[in-house]
Amino acid sequence: MMMCMLLGATVSAMGEMGILLASASLAMESSGSTLPYRPFLDPLPLDRYWLVLLAPMVIAIGIVYKSIKLNDLSQLPTQALFLSVQIIVFMVLTAATLWLMVQIV
Repeated sequence: MMMCMLLGATVSAMGEMGILLASASLAMESSGSTLPYRPFLDPLPLDRYWLVLLAPMVIAIGIVYKSIKLNDLSQLPTQALFLSVQIIVFMVLTAATLWLMVQIV
């Protein structure tokens, strides 16, 4: 009863916007415990596929970087592919080096 009186005061004080807020809060209270999707707190279960998703991300980074840096965009596909291959090779070499360091120490 107190909630209805409080919502009634909100509605009269805020006008039509208050009606929307009051009905939204009542709907949330009556709907139960449905929570919205929280991307950083509840990430998608992509643990098995993260290495496969690495290649499109690197290619996108290469395309964006080279599209900013190049004066002549006719060279964009070859330059972006070359940069993407360089990034992937460097990441593999870095991972191998770190793996060797862990195995030795």
